[in-house]
Amino acid sequence: MAAQWLPAPALAVLALGAWQALCMTVYRGKGYLLPSPLDVAGAAANNATLLAGAASTTLREAVLGYVLAALLGIALAAAMSQARLLERCLYPYAVLLQTVPVVAVAPLIVLWSGYNERSVVLIALIMALFPIVNNTLLGLRSTPVQLLELFALHRTGRWRTFIRLRLPAALPHTLAGLRISAGLSVIGAIVGEFIIGAGNAAGGLGVQIVFAQGRMDTALLFAEVIAATMLGFALFAAASGAGRLLLRHWHESVR
Repeated sequence: MAAQWLPAPALAVLALGAWQALCMTVYRGKGYLLPSPLDVAGAAANNATLLAGAASTTLREAVLGYVLAALLGIALAAAMSQARLLERCLYPYAVLLQTVPVVAVAPLIVLWSGYNERSVVLIALIMALFPIVNNTLLGLRSTPVQLLELFALHRTGRWRTFIRLRLPAALPHTLAGLRISAGLSVIGAIVGEFIIGAGNAAGGLGVQIVFAQGRMDTALLFAEVIAATMLGFALFAAASGAGRLLLRHWHESVR
């Protein structure tokens, strides 16, 4: 069991060692370009209260955007799976949300909604929406034909077939989309905070990254980037853990 989990920590130790070696050789005396791991750890310890408050703000915005994206995405996919006309009308616009650069759209959202957390939540929602819609729709369209014919043979109604067959069959695909969107919601929150960063010194990690960059506090900047990365990883791990609990007794991907 230990050997199963050993490679990831070992790789992290090797990466830290390579980082420290670079700081002692190529970037020696250039901490403003690449601070050492110890400098970053010291900056994190000295600004623990700031990092904790910023991380909690970003987490709240990301989770709100994520939950709204999950509810809206699953509802849209369910509606599109029931009517091809509705799918042809709505799916191209879902694709547009994915293809239009959110950095280009974010200033418009802030302009319309204001320099507040609501804008950040909307940007996080936009970032997280498409994988949920796409994967859920794929799952709903991939229900085994034999099972659909069996339900039809027993004269099961369309609504009952959808609830008892299509939705459970689509669950692995939906959970895959939710795992992808967990990290994307954090990215969306950070991007939104970049946009509103000039107007709120007490904001989330994205705001603090903007201020640390302006002060050329590279060690703190690294600490904030690592905190944002760990935040995205934590949301991904939570979504993966929930998926394992839901699938562990019946689906091959977990069993």
